Amino acid sequence: MKIIFNDATELVVQSASIRTDGSLLIKTISAAEEELRTMFQDKFKTQKMTVTERESTVATYENYTDLNALVKYIGGILGVVIYREKESPMDRIDALEEHVDNLTEANKSREAETEELIATVDSILTDVLPALLGDGTEETDTENTDTK
Repeated sequence: MKIIFNDATELVVQSASIRTDGSLLIKTISAAEEELRTMFQDKFKTQKMTVTERESTVATYENYTDLNALVKYIGGILGVVIYREKESPMDRIDALEEHVDNLTEANKSREAETEELIATVDSILTDVLPALLGDGTEETDTENTDTK
């Protein structure tokens, strides 16, 4: 199995798979740690990577340009963990924090609007409606004079 990079260079690999966190994990024994670091830090090279096996395309990975880690496994296997641009866990956490801040601000604004509406309704119920309908004292006075 091999990876053909965007610049047409190749690397023999044991596996390449997407992990649950969205990262691409590539395992190889055919390159040294520094070679892998150099290869996978090259954003042009990793812009598009095609995994082939026996001349058939197994998978194509695009925009995995953010090298996260090199991992050493038993038996001399080296792993490369690479993310798409702006999709690493820290990038996603930062985006979520910003989203939460925006929602919090929007919520505060809605709470202020709700308090203003409650005050307006309260004013209508306690000041405006009684003035329009009267407070009921005239009716009581007329009722008292009619019964006499």
